[in-house]
Amino acid sequence: MLVTINRFRTSAENAERLEASFRERSRKVDQYEGFLGLEVMRSFEPEPEFLLVTRWRDREYLKAYFQSEDFKATRAASAQQDAIFSMYEVVAQ
Repeated sequence: MLVTINRFRTSAENAERLEASFRERSRKVDQYEGFLGLEVMRSFEPEPEFLLVTRWRDREYLKAYFQSEDFKATRAASAQQDAIFSMYEVVAQ
């Protein structure tokens, strides 16, 4: 299993709007084969940090998503928020 994490900070004023947008997201990624789930987390700090965590069955499924138009649109939005992207392989559970 692979896990991806997008990490970024936002102002307190934007945090509520972001939370609402994540709750009302299009869910397009949910339709991709190999997608196992998404979690959005928010820290308690005055200027909160958000973590978007996705889980994928394996590298091939994630690679197919990376090549999609849906990912390109998501990536463009992440770049506007100065998101830091990391990818991990789950080696034990």
